[in-house]
Amino acid sequence: MRVSIVQQRPSRRSGFTLLESLIASAVLAIVVLAVGAAVTAAQRTTMHGRNAVLAAMAADDLLSEIAGLEYVGLDSYNGFVQPLGDLATLTGRDYPREYTGLGRSVVVETITVSEPDTGVVVLGKRVAVACFDQFRVLAEFETFVPEPAT
Repeated sequence: MRVSIVQQRPSRRSGFTLLESLIASAVLAIVVLAVGAAVTAAQRTTMHGRNAVLAAMAADDLLSEIAGLEYVGLDSYNGFVQPLGDLATLTGRDYPREYTGLGRSVVVETITVSEPDTGVVVLGKRVAVACFDQFRVLAEFETFVPEPAT
């Protein structure tokens, strides 16, 4: 009986070389960093959008409250400011904690609105409300409240 031993040649490439492993690790690191940066940017954009929506709601709420007051009392709100984190309704009810990074300010001025084609002139108050965070104004709304007829 004849036994023959077949020798297997060792494969030239039995695994990754050190250089291939380093390149693969570098590519993986770049991809992970890019995904992390994208997630961070998305979170930041979401937070800015959320704050803009909350600011619009807070400004609109205050404008509605002031516009519903007696005309003669509107001037008393000129210069009214609620600092950051201190939002409350005019009746003193605090806003939820989601609004803590926001503040509001009010400007009331007497103006005359005229329509040249018809000759109609209306005296009234321009009420403007701005809602801001620590960096910038996020929302501004204004309305005109005409002087009541006498």
